[in-house]
Parts: sequence; structure tokens; C-alpha cells
Amino acid sequence: MNRPFLLAHGLLFTALAMGMHLAHALELAPKLQWGPELYFPVQTSLYRWFGIIGPVLEVLALISVATLAWVSRRDRARFGYVAVSLTMLVLGLVVWITVVAPAHRGLGEWLHQHITPANWVALRAQWQYGQAGIFALHVVGFYSLAYALARDSRG
Repeated sequence: MNRPFLLAHGLLFTALAMGMHLAHALELAPKLQWGPELYFPVQTSLYRWFGIIGPVLEVLALISVATLAWVSRRDRARFGYVAVSLTMLVLGLVVWITVVAPAHRGLGEWLHQHITPANWVALRAQWQYGQAGIFALHVVGFYSLAYALARDSRG
């Protein structure tokens, strides 16, 4: 596979995945002020498409950047930037699995029980700050990948 193709796809899928987390980060401050009567209906209805499209974008970003890392492995300088990007994407996935997903499950129980969980404020903070953390990791990963592209274009 040629490197420009992989860089373009890596940038595209990394940007799209990062954009989903940007949306969550931008919502953080207002949603931390909401009571359960507003937070739960929004949280349990608004994100249906995020849950369908988001994982696909994350996987495509990981595959694209991992493949680019493999192709660039002999070019130490380029590989370093691509490896940083891949590391940030993997760390974002780790944060999602260890921070966001458990909070998501806890908040999701509200749908079945129709009772506000006693720890809903903590779950809300865990979910919101976890998403913001993933966004920050994705920004670093995207920037590193973009720098690898800029380095490529210098000739």
C-alpha cells in the first residue's frame, strides 16, 4: 500500500472519530449542570447513532494508522509520529473500556429500572470526563499524524 493513501485514510478516520469525542467534550459543562430529569432522556436517546457509527470509525482509524505504522517502520522519524498517533488511539480505546463503558452501563440500567441510580452524579461525571479525556488523546494522535503528513510533503 502506498503511504499517501494510508496517511489520507488515517487522517480521515482519526478526524471523524475525534469529532465524535469533540461533540461530547463540548457538551461537558452544560451536561454537568443538568438534573436527572433532563440528563437521562438526552443521554439515553441522543447517542444511538454514536453507538453504531463510532465503533466503526474507531476501528477504521486504528487499522489505518496501524497499517501506516507498519509501512513506515523503517523510517525512524516518520514512524515515531505515526507510533504516537497509534498509541493515542489505543489509549483512547483503553479509556473508553475502563472509564466510559462502565459508566455507560450504569446509566443504561436506568432504562430498565426507571429509577434514578443513587450514584448517577458520579456516573455522569465519569462518562463526561472520560469522553473529554478521549478527545484530548485523539487531538494528540491526530496532530502527530498530521505532522507525519507535513513531514512527508516537505520532500
